[in-house]
Amino acid sequence: MKRLILFPGQGAQYNGMAKDIYESSSEGRTALDEVFMNVDFDLKSIMFDEDERLNQTEYTQPALFAHSLAVLAATGIKGDMVLGHSLGELPALVHAGVLSIQDGVKIVAKRGALMSQSTGGGMAAVIGMEAAEVQALCDELSTETRRVQPANLNAPDQTVVSGDASLIEEFAAKAKENGARRVMPLNVSGAFHSHLMDEAKAEFRAFVSDIEFSPPQIPVIQNVSAKAETDPTVIKSQLIEQITSPVRFVECVQTAVDEGAAEAIEVGPKKVLSGLMRKIDRSVSTSNIDTMEQVKEFQNG
Repeated sequence: MKRLILFPGQGAQYNGMAKDIYESSSEGRTALDEVFMNVDFDLKSIMFDEDERLNQTEYTQPALFAHSLAVLAATGIKGDMVLGHSLGELPALVHAGVLSIQDGVKIVAKRGALMSQSTGGGMAAVIGMEAAEVQALCDELSTETRRVQPANLNAPDQTVVSGDASLIEEFAAKAKENGARRVMPLNVSGAFHSHLMDEAKAEFRAFVSDIEFSPPQIPVIQNVSAKAETDPTVIKSQLIEQITSPVRFVECVQTAVDEGAAEAIEVGPKKVLSGLMRKIDRSVSTSNIDTMEQVKEFQNG
């Protein structure tokens, strides 16, 4: 039975995240301290205290990275394959042996900083429309000067769109006319996984060009191709492209099942991906590990 490890993305963060692991697990504390020492801001306080900066992209991304690695260290859990959602791909690459934790920290901090600088964009979650219908509506509304596109294909009836803020509003009205149950604007700093991240992607490419990506010890199912990748050159290229490309989570899960995944464990805050997994394929046993209490339950299970 193969085990898939899931790494959550932005939106799962909460104040106090991983604090109990830091206080109760020496392995978890070591992993967190390694992250804290490799950023030039007080990530420990941002995560552990009631700090509003946690919801700012440049801090959110390193915080999620740190929490996932803390859970991995505290449990000693090992996966047969990994799948991260958006920025979750970075701790996934550390677990797969593609990146050192030090390089992973540098990359996630740079990624968050670059993506936080984008302006003029928005995102919205669309509930109750199939992905093909969402894509068709995006194509209908987009022009050369304003574009909206699917950003996260999260479940068969749940897609997040991203693009120019004014067009997001038009999309929401049209989607409801076309049968969407709900369209919810997301409280994000930019239009992630869209053309408005082109500049961030170019700078990110230059930043990671000299960082070594090693061959993975286990397959990495990447958001861009929705395939289990093993070539470090391909993995690096797709990590860069992911900034402007959709997260094809539904197809990624289907790939994991095709590769033999029978168990999926989400490591990090909350249980967003576990819930999506159940919507996509109920044949996979799913669970999540967020708190120290859940770490102990896993160890005693």
